[in-house]
This record gives sequence, C-alpha cells and structure tokens, in this order.
Amino acid sequence: MPTASEPVPVRVLVVGGGAGGVIAAARLLRTATADRPVEVRVVEAAGRVGPGLAYRTRHPLHTLNNYACRLSAHEDDPGDLVRWCRAHGVDAHEFSFLPRGVYGDYLSEVLDRVRVPAGSSVTRHLGRVVDVEPVPDAAYGEAPFLVSVDEEVGGRASYAADRVVLALGNPPPRRLAHLETLGERYVADPWAEDLVERVGPSDRVLLVGTGLTALDVTAQLHAADPAVEIVAVSRHGLLPQPHRARPVPTGPWVPPSGGLATVLGSTRAAVEAAGGEWRGVLDTLREHANRVWRSLDADAQQRFVRHVARHWEVRRHRSAPDLAARIDGLVAAGALRLASPHEVEAASFDKVVNCTGPSPVHTPGWNPLVDRLLDRGLLRPHPLGLGLDVDDLGQPLGRDGRATPGLHVVGAARRGRDWEVQAIPDLRGQAVAVADTVLGAGATAAA
Repeated sequence: MPTASEPVPVRVLVVGGGAGGVIAAARLLRTATADRPVEVRVVEAAGRVGPGLAYRTRHPLHTLNNYACRLSAHEDDPGDLVRWCRAHGVDAHEFSFLPRGVYGDYLSEVLDRVRVPAGSSVTRHLGRVVDVEPVPDAAYGEAPFLVSVDEEVGGRASYAADRVVLALGNPPPRRLAHLETLGERYVADPWAEDLVERVGPSDRVLLVGTGLTALDVTAQLHAADPAVEIVAVSRHGLLPQPHRARPVPTGPWVPPSGGLATVLGSTRAAVEAAGGEWRGVLDTLREHANRVWRSLDADAQQRFVRHVARHWEVRRHRSAPDLAARIDGLVAAGALRLASPHEVEAASFDKVVNCTGPSPVHTPGWNPLVDRLLDRGLLRPHPLGLGLDVDDLGQPLGRDGRATPGLHVVGAARRGRDWEVQAIPDLRGQAVAVADTVLGAGATAAA
C-alpha cells in the first residue's frame, strides 16, 4: 500500500488478454512513472495471456499477413519483435512473415519484458469478466467501477477499478442458421482443433467465405490430405491479394478528405501515377484511413460498406507471399475452386466450414459481459451495425448517447466510428490514446 506521501496508482482492469489487451497494458506501464503509477490487471479467459484466438495456432502454414517490422507491440520501438525473435533463436528479419504461433509466444512475453516503474504493478488473471458496474460515489466511494470476474481458480472475485479497458477481441463467425441443419457435416468454427480429424479422406469440403481464414483452412486441409476437394464460395469471389516480398515504397500522395467519389478518384489517380502498383498507394491511404473515414457522411459510409469494402479488404488485408503462391497452385491444379452461392448446393458436400469472419461484437450470446452492458444501456451498437458506438476518445456511448468516463474500447469493437481498428498498428495507436487519457495527455513512454 502507498504511504501518505506516495502517489496512489490508477487502477486499470483490462478485459481480454489477447493482442489488444497486452498492447494496451504494456503501453500503460511504459507510460507510467514513479509520480504517475498504474496498477494493471489483465483478465483473460483462454488459458494464456498474449496469443488470444488469432495467434494460438501452431500450424506451420499459418503465418502472419504482415512484415515483422510492422508488428512490434510497442509504437515507439518497431524493432522489438525482430530482436525478440533473434534472442529466441527464431530466424527473422524485418521483412519476415513469421508463424502466427511464434508471434503468440512473443505477445505472451511482452508484459514480462516491460520495465515496471516504482509504485506500479501488473498482474494476470485467468478467468472471465462477467460484469463491469459503475458505482455511484454515494454508495461505493472506493472507485468508479466494480468488476466481477469468474476466475479459473477461486470462483467469483470482485475488483475495484478506476478505469476499465474493453479489449474484447473478435466474436465467433456469423451464425449461418440455414447450414446448421446439416448436423455434424457443418463446422461452425474454422479454428476448431479437430477440424482436420473431422474431414475424411478425399472428402468434398465447402468453405463459406474467401478471405484470409478460408486461405488458412485450405492450406491446412490440403497439407493433411492432398486428395481433399475444396470449393470456396462468396458473393464477390475475391481472394486476398498477396504482399510483395518487401514493402512497396509510398509516394508523396496524401489522401483527401471529403466525399466518397473524391477519395476514390484521387486514389485511382495515385495508382495510375505509380504505374499501376497499388500497394504503396493503399499503404499510404491506410495510414490516413480513419481521418478519411470520419470525413465521410453517414450515407457515404453506407455506400462504402455496400459497394467498396470488400475490394478494400482483399487489398488491405493481404496474404503472405508463400501462402499466396500455394493457393495459386491449388487453384491452377483444381484442388481449390472458387464459386458463387448459386453455383453450389451445400447439402452435396461432406463438410461445410464457416469462414465468413467474426460477427459484430454486439451480437447476443457470445460474451456475457457485452450482453450485460448492452442490457444495462452502457453500450449500444454503432449505426452501421459493425461494432460499438464510441466517442473520439474510444469511450463507448450508452443507450442515452452519453459516454461512460473511464470505460475504454480497443480493437474490433470500435469498427464504425473508425474503419481501421484491429490490426496491430491500430491497436498500438489506440493503446497510446488510452495511456495518454488515463495518465495524462502528452505522456511519453519509457524506453
């Protein structure tokens, strides 16, 4: 306990110990000082703080879809990941596409490697947060929030917190009720540990979706049994585009704010000026994406979601070069076929795998905490239905349109107010904003 002359630490409870939670916790500790200490608790339900769902896989073909130099956990130290790899005997350089399991191991050690200032602390709890309740000062003067946790060991526990960070991660894939009638032939979770075992020799497999998840599942199933016939179906039939082996340099172009037609026209002109090499142009646009997104009115945002979003996603979320080459080979050999929904009958396949991507975070039933906060009116869906409604500080807006001070959202749950929200660079930027809000604007992270 601090003495009367020592500063009292700000108590921050982080809900979720995946990438978003770990990066936010690390930034808080790196921003804290002896005069501005912080007490961080990270609560994670999935057994280990760090990997989350995205980086838990150990399959050798499941690699990151970005360069190692872009994936450090620390905004101010881009070389941290590569240095960690070399210290752990992992062959890596700044342009490596690392195995996702290796990156999960890196995230699991991030908090161990952060220098904790005097008066600050960090603890990890295995369990599930089931309630975050704002407590009026008159009834409970110790802190603004009382957090209830079903811990893996010890049962229900309660913690007082001055700030709460909702790093919720991604919900399960969207429910496809019309396919649930297929019974055991339908696989709702593409990351199920027994996926390969559930697919029999020479089975015909239908993948619903053609994004990065579908590529990972295709590579995994084909490696286990090259005789498996795979069909991937989506409305657009677009596969993620590949990265180059090294990043394409960006030019001096700065994306304009304004109407959707203005932004798209300027982007096309920049690609033409670059000789058709769109990757550097889109990387520049990606750096400004949330500013541009916020400059669009509600109607333009709706039109982007309906008509442009999928074309953006397959170029923005690219596949690693080796995976892309593998997939191209499977398509050329006929082992993977792309189709539109009207061309296939799901009931004719031996297995159907849901690769549609995560549901919106406000979907009922996947997280008891989200359900409670929605019922209580502390959260509400964003009007686009993609995530939670938040203010400019990332504080969620409630049913009455007002933010709850001290409650912060990081990660995919912010989709709507911003567009680019869940990649590692996005999480780092959000973590900086949270730390500055909690410990004082303009704070500087420690080395």
